[in-house]
Amino acid sequence: MDSVLDHQSVKRDRQKGFLLFKRTLGQLGFGLIKIFLFFLGLGVLSLTFISGYQFLSSSTFFRLDNIVVTGVSDDLRGDLIKISGIKERVSLLSIDQATIKRNIEAHPWIKSVFLKKEFPHTLYIRAENEEPVTIVLLEKMYLMDREGIIFKEVERDDSVDFPVVTGLSTGNKKNGECLKRVTSFINALYLGDTPLSVKELSEINVEEDGTLTIYLNKLPFKVFFGRDDFTRKIDSLKQIIGHLKVNRRLYQARSIDLDYSDRAIVAFVIRHL
Repeated sequence: MDSVLDHQSVKRDRQKGFLLFKRTLGQLGFGLIKIFLFFLGLGVLSLTFISGYQFLSSSTFFRLDNIVVTGVSDDLRGDLIKISGIKERVSLLSIDQATIKRNIEAHPWIKSVFLKKEFPHTLYIRAENEEPVTIVLLEKMYLMDREGIIFKEVERDDSVDFPVVTGLSTGNKKNGECLKRVTSFINALYLGDTPLSVKELSEINVEEDGTLTIYLNKLPFKVFFGRDDFTRKIDSLKQIIGHLKVNRRLYQARSIDLDYSDRAIVAFVIRHL
């Protein structure tokens, strides 16, 4: 009797195990089917997107017909379009703005570029010109902007009506620091209420210790500005020039040393009787 019961119990256990295996297999199969359907749907969606993108890219509906370039001269506008890499009859959708921006900013006279797509047919390019304020004399002559960045070598057709920065030597590790100081002085001059302007500067000489000495186009004296505190010193220079004019000694001055915290020293030409 016990043997028959044991046999039935084993049989029931086998049936339970088979049913459990069958259920597990069914669940696994259902899960695999769900995964398969998910990836199938994803593939169909991707294919649909790619096909739609290719259709729109080749369609004339988003074709680039207008390129509007602002911020530069007419001559430069044509050059920028040429170097941008934009192909004719291209779709506005397929334009790579990062590449166009990089290509245009490689032009030596372009400081920055902003691009905007205006669907369906227009690309706006707003370019910012480099604006030189000085010529830096090293082994060659270079143009420098108000941020102290040397952006191109002076070429034959470039304007050279800028003050010249002298005293620097090629390869000197301190050149960057010195040019920042020159930039600080020039910016203070732009902002200052002074009879001098940047255009009236002839030369900005950087001494070995980093101090600045300036030479002027129309005034006979040089001015020692030191290394810092340029705004205060420019204001002092304004007062000194006014005083010299009143006393009719402006053109007798040989040098003005402003590199003091509490005074300025003016040296005059000594005239022998």
